[in-house]
Amino acid sequence: MMEAMDRDTPFDWGEHTLDEGSEFCLGLGPLTLRFARRSGEIRIAHHHEDPATEGEEPEWTRWAPMPDWSGVIRLRPSFPDRLVVVKPDQDFWLMKGARARVYLRVPLHVVIEAVGPRTRALLRVPTMTLTDTWWGTSEEGELGYGLDTRGRRELRDDVFEEHLAICPLHLENPSDDDLHVDRIALRVAHLSLFRDGDRLWSDNTRVRYLGEDAGSRIDMSGNAPEETASAELLAGPEDPRARGFSARTFARLRSSIEGLL
Repeated sequence: MMEAMDRDTPFDWGEHTLDEGSEFCLGLGPLTLRFARRSGEIRIAHHHEDPATEGEEPEWTRWAPMPDWSGVIRLRPSFPDRLVVVKPDQDFWLMKGARARVYLRVPLHVVIEAVGPRTRALLRVPTMTLTDTWWGTSEEGELGYGLDTRGRRELRDDVFEEHLAICPLHLENPSDDDLHVDRIALRVAHLSLFRDGDRLWSDNTRVRYLGEDAGSRIDMSGNAPEETASAELLAGPEDPRARGFSARTFARLRSSIEGLL
């Protein structure tokens, strides 16, 4: 069973050669990926170290690649495919006129591609099993992921894990009301991903809360955050729309930063 199998190859984003008859297994956080090539097929299986899946035997997915496939697979990092909702480690009030910096930890997805003249994405696998959540009201809202990871006000070494990206959020409250921050919704499709050594970051997001009726002004920098030393761009945003735009706050959830990105 895969959960008992050694991860025989160190995880690395980028390209891996998959020769005929070869097989290897690697892991990223709680995710284990196994690759094999048999009779020309690409075979992929994955498993999460999760009590909900304990004892389950992972199934292989089998792909007959295009004739011009190079024999190389690429592992590309991606943010989740929906907005994510994160709770701070402790609720706090952002007083009118105040500023605060929050660090959100978001688990990545692994996009597996067959490399060739026409590179094709085969699978998209989350590094963690995420739970569904509804963000908004019964009349207006959208499906997202609720995260067990907590947002932090302070950045310490223990917040970094290989399968998580740190998303810095700079909050400003120029409105006339104090703001209670107990949940933060982040539309990660608009964020870039950077690598600084073995640590992964998004670009900085600035949020100006303008009040319940006006909503928020959101700006993504597109650059590595100031906390990094020599970060390199690993992946651009999946939805590269304008980096600055406005979003409204849902009236029912006045205590949250809603519709944030």
